[in-house]
Amino acid sequence: AGSGWRRERSGSSRRSGEGFSAPGEGGKGEPSMVGTLRSEDCGYELQVRASWFRLEDYYRKAMNYSLMIIFTVPAQIYLLVKQTEYSGTQAGMAKISLACVGWQAVLDSYQCLMHLTAGIIVETLFHSFSTAAFFQFTLFSVFEMRVLLQIWKSRRPNSEQNWLEIRRDLSALYSRFYGGFLLGFVIMYWCADSPWFIALLCNSYWLPQIAWSAWHNAKKPLMPAYVLGTSAIRLLVPLYVFGCPENFVRVKPQFWVCWLLVVWVAAQVTALAAQHVFGPRCFIPDKYLPEVYDYHRRVEPEVLASAGAGDEECGEAGGVDCVICMNAVDATAPRERMVTPCNHFFHRECLERWMEVKMECPTCRGALPPL
Repeated sequence: AGSGWRRERSGSSRRSGEGFSAPGEGGKGEPSMVGTLRSEDCGYELQVRASWFRLEDYYRKAMNYSLMIIFTVPAQIYLLVKQTEYSGTQAGMAKISLACVGWQAVLDSYQCLMHLTAGIIVETLFHSFSTAAFFQFTLFSVFEMRVLLQIWKSRRPNSEQNWLEIRRDLSALYSRFYGGFLLGFVIMYWCADSPWFIALLCNSYWLPQIAWSAWHNAKKPLMPAYVLGTSAIRLLVPLYVFGCPENFVRVKPQFWVCWLLVVWVAAQVTALAAQHVFGPRCFIPDKYLPEVYDYHRRVEPEVLASAGAGDEECGEAGGVDCVICMNAVDATAPRERMVTPCNHFFHRECLERWMEVKMECPTCRGALPPL
């Protein structure tokens, strides 16, 4: 069959348009080859466009990317350890959203799998990419999973469970993690034509914490440095892919996606900062949230009598003993004492310090609602 071949190659001019490689395609703006294969007898026509890049430049870019990952993952581990120290008590861990940490652990597991696969496919990059994958595997499988277990344990103050019940709850926790892992693959498959949406969804990991803090009235659950540092580090990869003109994955820059991600993450950080400073329910109407328990509520005389407080009208003492400091509590002074849902009385300072460590009643070990 007869065929025609047309080849277009520009000279030294730097004009834009067809025949030039775009940023991210290699060649640093040098011309690419565009051609047409045409069979007049068969009636077929094949358009060909070839772009090129130097293999050594490609490996150099990939190595620089892997070094960025290798140096930033230890910073993530450091921030997570500091956050664990900040929320080192049972009450502090109970304020953290399980879904928030789990979301980040799933993202790190994806990156670990991606880097390990790239290192296996491209033998020259195996050492650098496998090192990055090892660091990320350590991050999500050791540190983040440990935090998930600590959060899970903190929400069970009365640990009177047998081994079968504990194993069942742990199985449910791991099932949620791997279920989220598989669900993420399904979402990425269905949204493969919209990578910007996948990046936006991946960087929405603070939303569960915002919702958890507002719903449960959890005050100051996260350390500000952890929020700022984690947000900045997790933006590096998507900003590199969508914003770097010479990224090694050869994706054309989409700067509007970069701005969208920065604004979206900044909005979440701003919401967390507002909750940290003005209270977890500062921007949500109370009618949409469950009622907060009042530790200074009025108490019926029958409750006072059953707690050991005397009748002041009969000349009896009006105080009960605080089991934390073993001193008397004036049960008739609502601003100075606190009463739990189980009708046990404590000094305000005593119970607030106690609840920083344990969210259970010092007298009967019943669960306590947040302040």
